[in-house]
Parts: sequence; C-alpha cells; structure tokens
Amino acid sequence: MAIDRKVFFRRLRIYLIGCGLGCIVVWATLFNKEHDRPSWLPEGRILEFLATADITVNDQLKCHLECQGIPEDFLKTDTTFWKQAEVDFDKSAVHRKPCPEHYIFSRLSDGREIGIYVENCETCIDCESEFTASLRGIVNLSDKEKVCDCKE
Repeated sequence: MAIDRKVFFRRLRIYLIGCGLGCIVVWATLFNKEHDRPSWLPEGRILEFLATADITVNDQLKCHLECQGIPEDFLKTDTTFWKQAEVDFDKSAVHRKPCPEHYIFSRLSDGREIGIYVENCETCIDCESEFTASLRGIVNLSDKEKVCDCKE
C-alpha cells in the first residue's frame, strides 16, 4: 500500500510545525534573559535560591571567616563564588528535617577553594524560618592546616 506523496508531505509539514513550536516553548521557559542558568535541576534551584537569599552568619563563623581572611559578606559580594559553585549531594544532609543542609564548594575571586555548609529553609513547611538560609560551617580547602582559635 503506497502512501500518496501529497498526504506524506502534509503529515511531515504538520509534524515539523509541532516540533518547531515545542522547541520554541522549551527555549522560552528554560532560557529566558532573567536567569544565567536554567534552574530546573536540584543543584540549579538550590544555588539560585542561595545566591539571592540573605544568608545569616553566627558569631563563631564570623570569627572563622576573619581568621581565614575571608570577608563576612563574601556570599553577597563575591560573584565568582556563585558562578563556579557546585553542590555536593554526597556531603549534604538533604533529608534533614525541617531544613536540609547543603555542602557547596567553589572558588573565591582570589582563587582560594572553600566549602561551606548552608542550612537551606527554602521549602520548610510549618516553620517560622521558611525562605531563609544560614551558614553552618566553612572549610578552607586551599589551606586545611590553618587552625583558628575561635571558641565553640
């Protein structure tokens, strides 16, 4: 049974129009100009939230930051950190309740590698700390031997 050429090309044209419309919709939803990276994967969503969140730092960690020579506001001012940041889900406590803790490692603008533990309460249900984040720990991966004399 042979297919008529007119019918074949009509079906092909309809198929290609549908594929083209689908590609346009995917491009418009994932790659808009407001975001540098599409954040539909877990890592992208976490990094996007934390880059815009006001992350609180306790006094002990402020002491560690000062000892390591890292400015307290590096999470807001150091754009290199968030551009190169990666979430290590193996070192993260993603199933912790009520708020998961994520381990993020990256480089500072001066080239030092650091890892931070951040408590991410973006999706905290029935708690007062929803849509907040706090710095829980910092690891200087470039200089692991440096010991700070900060009290616990």
